[in-house]
Amino acid sequence: MWRGRQPEEHCEGADALGHLLEEIVTRFGEVTVLAWTGKSSAYNSCLPASISVYNQTPYNPPSLEGEEMETYIAELRGKLSQQEALGIYNQINFLPPPRFAARRLHLPCIVFSVKRLSILERRRGDEKVYRAWVGRGTVDLTTADSLPPRKPQRLVFVHPWIAYIRGPSDEDAWGSESESVVDFDSNSEHDTGSDELVPPSPLDDGPEPQVDDYTWALQMIARLGQPFNALLLVQQPNRHYTRVATENEIVVPGLGTDITPRDIRVTVLEIL
Repeated sequence: MWRGRQPEEHCEGADALGHLLEEIVTRFGEVTVLAWTGKSSAYNSCLPASISVYNQTPYNPPSLEGEEMETYIAELRGKLSQQEALGIYNQINFLPPPRFAARRLHLPCIVFSVKRLSILERRRGDEKVYRAWVGRGTVDLTTADSLPPRKPQRLVFVHPWIAYIRGPSDEDAWGSESESVVDFDSNSEHDTGSDELVPPSPLDDGPEPQVDDYTWALQMIARLGQPFNALLLVQQPNRHYTRVATENEIVVPGLGTDITPRDIRVTVLEIL
């Protein structure tokens, strides 16, 4: 990959690493390269200054399977109508892949705005412990970056792990945008089309159980409600964003099953 598209000018250090990671994100849609803690690169604030940060083991959200997933689905079914669940499903399904352009990262994500910010503790040097109010909970974080307690609306926590939210059967279940939009007015429990399963081979043990679109959407929302490793972004005067507080991992508590369409802001942010 690196030999296939070398930069026109010879580059070293942060630029060389930045170009490599840019290729990984743009060519393969691989955003796990954003799961790091340490010092940001001058190339882009979402990329690290050193490749050594990938020796760390990033936070992995809990997997939901079997009875635990069924419990979440049962609770969500009592709180979200089919139309509400499918509305969230379609919003996330329409997100484009991530890409770079002129060193700017265009990142599809779920955004959680900071409602309030306070300083809990001042430590040696410039380091401070902050508490941010987001969603229905709080997040404590430690950073030497100067965050704006008087303008918390400039800060957002973002959930960029869209592949995790969509689930392990992402490619089979979701297909292309034009094929995967769910009709809100459909009365059927399972629409035929892109979601219809291929008939099993006679050599198979038996047909796999079909999952209707409503249940599929609730599975996705259950994963969306789990705690996640967040990126903290601050909005700049030009309305673009930069990543801050990169020294330590930030885990945002999930919403669990207390999710409403108002909680979900799906967008693409441009990050410098």
